[in-house]
Amino acid sequence: MSKKLLLAMTGLLLTLNTASAASLSKGMQAFEAKDYNTAMSELKPLVSDNNLDAMNLVGQMYELGLGVEADEQQAVKLYNRCSAQGHLGCVNSFRAYKNKGYKVELKSVQPAAENGDANAQNRLGEMYEFGYGVTRDAAQAIQWYQLAADQGFVAAQHNLGRAYNFGTGIQQDFALAEKWYLKAAEQGHMEAMFFLGTLYSNNHGGDEKQQTNITAYAWLQNALELGNRTATAIQSRIVMKLSANELEEAKMLAAEYKEKFVTPFQ
Repeated sequence: MSKKLLLAMTGLLLTLNTASAASLSKGMQAFEAKDYNTAMSELKPLVSDNNLDAMNLVGQMYELGLGVEADEQQAVKLYNRCSAQGHLGCVNSFRAYKNKGYKVELKSVQPAAENGDANAQNRLGEMYEFGYGVTRDAAQAIQWYQLAADQGFVAAQHNLGRAYNFGTGIQQDFALAEKWYLKAAEQGHMEAMFFLGTLYSNNHGGDEKQQTNITAYAWLQNALELGNRTATAIQSRIVMKLSANELEEAKMLAAEYKEKFVTPFQ
């Protein structure tokens, strides 16, 4: 490439960057002034150039119907696109968008949970645990999980087991984690099978008469067959610790668990 051509291309890029910066500045000023038609005309072309600031503002205009017909799908698409590239403004915009939906959901979930609906109790627990439409409160989440788990709600039993496993909102207790994971796993809950397997692989719980790695393999195998691909790596490490006879025993136990705890729920 000749020096003259290189200089020409550099000049063109500088011109384009300057023009983009000017459009972004105009668009942002128009947005602040609530001149949304001008803001959209300045900012929308920059979205095609992958300008993340423009993406965030255009997303907000689509979400709220500012200067354009409201289109939440388009807003979410833009938020996802720029959030994936680490734009904090888009992350916050997307979080605020989702939180609006959670607050609407809360209006129906809260009274249903208070009236004893196990599904709603579990959902309310999740909302408190992860801060969906409410201030995060892990201890409050545990209370709702417990109420639902005591009614036999499988997802709540798993969530309660997970809380005891990791000490989320409650004192860590591997024996209680095993108890609740087991209740859910024996009803065909894939994630409970996976976490139960990982619990045993770390020598927590299990039958004293049976090596925990054998039990871990059996549960992980069933979680894997139900679609949990993360189980593969853990199971591979377990296989390396088992003798040929122990591996055969583990496979037989996995088949037994499948017959008892997977097949009836498929």
